[in-house]
Amino acid sequence: MSKVPSTEHIEIARSKTDQVQRDLEVASAELGLTHGALERQLPPEVKNGDVAWAIRQNKELEQKVQQAAEELEEVTELLEQAQGGPR
Repeated sequence: MSKVPSTEHIEIARSKTDQVQRDLEVASAELGLTHGALERQLPPEVKNGDVAWAIRQNKELEQKVQQAAEELEEVTELLEQAQGGPR
């Protein structure tokens, strides 16, 4: 049996989604800064093997975190629509 969520539950979900989205945006920015520092500060001769892999992984994680933040933004918009508009 399906139950329609209350406005209060939708507001709680929207608020939590907003917070997670902000946290992910900060994490993405921090990963970007880390990636940039690694690229700039490490000499080319050490950017191989595990170090090269770590640099690539850092960049991929930055992109995944940013994508997750964008998807959460869409969820937040849907929750706002369910409540009848932005708050």
